[in-house]
Amino acid sequence: MHNLVKTEKETRSKLVIWSTGVVLFSLALTLALVLLTRVEGFIGTDDYYHSRIAAQIIEQGRLRLNFPWLPMTILSNEQFVDHHLLYHLYVAPFMTLGGITGAKLAQSLVFGAIAVAFWSLLRTVKVHYAWLWTLGIVAVSTPFLYRMLMIRTQGAAVLILLITLQVLFQRRYLWLILMAFAFAWLYNGFVLLPAIVGLHAVAVWITDRRILWRPVAYTVAGVVLGLVINPYFPQNIAFIVDHLGEKVDIGANVRVGNEWYPYTTGDLMENSLGALLALAAGILAGSFRKVGRDQIETTVLFVTLLMLYMVFRSRRFIEYYPIFALLFCAIAWGRSAILWRDILPTWTPRFVHKSAYPVMLALPIFLLAISTVRQVHADIQATKDFDYMRGASAWLIENTELGEMVFQTDWDDFTRLFFHNTHNAYLVGLDPTYLQVANPIVWNQWVAITQGLVDRPSVLIQEMFGARYVVSDNNHEAFSQDAESDPAMQLVYQDEHSQIWLIDAAGP
Repeated sequence: MHNLVKTEKETRSKLVIWSTGVVLFSLALTLALVLLTRVEGFIGTDDYYHSRIAAQIIEQGRLRLNFPWLPMTILSNEQFVDHHLLYHLYVAPFMTLGGITGAKLAQSLVFGAIAVAFWSLLRTVKVHYAWLWTLGIVAVSTPFLYRMLMIRTQGAAVLILLITLQVLFQRRYLWLILMAFAFAWLYNGFVLLPAIVGLHAVAVWITDRRILWRPVAYTVAGVVLGLVINPYFPQNIAFIVDHLGEKVDIGANVRVGNEWYPYTTGDLMENSLGALLALAAGILAGSFRKVGRDQIETTVLFVTLLMLYMVFRSRRFIEYYPIFALLFCAIAWGRSAILWRDILPTWTPRFVHKSAYPVMLALPIFLLAISTVRQVHADIQATKDFDYMRGASAWLIENTELGEMVFQTDWDDFTRLFFHNTHNAYLVGLDPTYLQVANPIVWNQWVAITQGLVDRPSVLIQEMFGARYVVSDNNHEAFSQDAESDPAMQLVYQDEHSQIWLIDAAGP
């Protein structure tokens, strides 16, 4: 009878655990889908590239893609590297079968998996009310939540890093080879995973005075295997040097995307208050207890500080810092129910002691979550119209030769053009440094033309860039004035978003 009762309790316990995981996954999935389906297109500029290149994997039927679309950059067909290959493999069937909706579903599933991985990690390290802490994911930062919904690899990177921490804390070190291999295929910032494993080794030495070499060795081995056993090897190594090397010192000569520039403290206070409060609260927790931090808490503190440093270097890393700040706070406070009771005066009624933990946790999560989700919804509604560059793309498909070069006045328009039109090749895209590194002279001439510093742009556009068509948004007024005064340039298409100019070689 005793064994039967024990079995029934274990069954009920497993049922509760599984049900909690399913509920958290469903809530995260539903929230992501509700927010993403509020707009017709994608919420990020790069989403258009990632979804289209993912579809190309199935259309071409190969891992190593032919990439004829940016022939004058370091992503020419001979040099092209899909540095987000694993993510594109994942999105490919969703995009092929469901188009934009399918890609949104794919990313929503990733967000759901992040919630489950976060909750599972908290349960592994015995955090009380792990499910409640998990709800804080939607409360800590507006840009974090927004970027987790973008069709980009960072959401999947966060997922793998959370799983890696669980593997470390459970001491299943051999799995690190697989995790590191996958991360090297997923993300060209693959050094982040070995850095986290290295910080764990440092934390173990500080707290336990042990040298932990196996996880570090396994991780390095997995990264090396991921780089070498790769359809783009050895070009992937050269691409990493070219791509990241230009970002180490962002100069004034090349204006890259805003995400490469740092946040200020004021920015973080405004859009990531929850993350800053979580970090501060986690650090403060040590003042309320008699024992120091163990290796788990020390590891997550180091990781959080690393992520915070990265955010102050480049705002694109906001997709990492907030969730790890929350993780640190949860581990610092949530593993000891006594800690919560010790904050309250001794004369406080017993029922208050019992309810203090969930109430003190739920209230800020609830308030911050409402604010964060509302702001993310507003930001999504403010995204560019899905029709941006759609009409121009359709016109180019109908009126140009297959593979014909198109000159753009804005490098950032490439993703939209590429999504709507794989018929043409383009001058520059994804990152302006890709052209600048490949051909500085061409880059300088492109900048001069687009800024309206060339009297007759048609001559250089034809002779140096080999293009007969120029596509521009309606904001490049200086270039438009030069084009209008150039007798060899004819405006052949215009809509509310864009213009197309034809260069007539027979003109005066």
